[in-house]
Amino acid sequence: MTSPDYLLTTPEENAPPVKSRLLRVGSYNVMDGGGDRWPAQVRLLSAQELDILGIQEAKHWDRSGRARVYQTAEALGMQALFAPSQHHGCHLVLLYRWPGVSCLGFDPDISAGVFHHAASRAEFAVDGVHEPLRVIHTHLNPFSPSARLTEANWLTEYAERTRLSLIIADLNSGGLTGTGADQEPDDWGRMPAHLHSRHRLTLPDGTYGGSDRRAMSALARAGFVDPPQQLGIAPPRTAGHWGQGSEPGNRRSDYVLASPRLAPALRSHTVLDTPEARLLSDHLPVINLFDVAGHG
Repeated sequence: MTSPDYLLTTPEENAPPVKSRLLRVGSYNVMDGGGDRWPAQVRLLSAQELDILGIQEAKHWDRSGRARVYQTAEALGMQALFAPSQHHGCHLVLLYRWPGVSCLGFDPDISAGVFHHAASRAEFAVDGVHEPLRVIHTHLNPFSPSARLTEANWLTEYAERTRLSLIIADLNSGGLTGTGADQEPDDWGRMPAHLHSRHRLTLPDGTYGGSDRRAMSALARAGFVDPPQQLGIAPPRTAGHWGQGSEPGNRRSDYVLASPRLAPALRSHTVLDTPEARLLSDHLPVINLFDVAGHG
């Protein structure tokens, strides 16, 4: 019998069971570089014992020879990869826990400067997996749904079924489940009128429709799998707890998406929505657990 094409390994008949290799992957927008909240953010992240972590809005982390980048890596016991942002200093930092995860290659800019912020690509070797894991790390345009769609179209090629791939991102877009934090806002009037263009479809007559989720839809149609949808759970919020502003109301913005070949390895999806986490950023950390040794 032929093994499914999404298996990470193809065990021979009567071979002993493959030992689990759990991979903890997180995404966290620290808001304006973290400021004086940074030490507490590091303590929160350290307790999660992540194997791979994408940090967005690493503002000012490039100062003093990128000292904050390396201080964070040292505090977490991880290695760091830095991708500069094109605008607003919203740099990306991708961290990995060596030696269980080791870097085979890194491109800090896969779009030749097209992205409003940045999009990087890393290739990792992971203990227990016999092929590289590719990780795309990005932060999509916060101001324009049309620009987000253009940026998402740069990423769809990484959903190919023959590769083990992840997208770690602040996508600035809601998900597609229609449940939990993906539900359509019941009162757009709570958002200031001048901010609606950031989040809503613009109709031909210039009026607004519902949430613009085209970027997320493009990634899903290409094959990327959204963990809550895969697990059949209502997605928790990752933003909206901070109060009024550009993101009022519970919503999703932060993701770890898996390629079709990796998606079956998903075991859990968690958002750290605690009283402490709510005080540390306008985004909440997202953590997905994958068992990458058994099957993808």
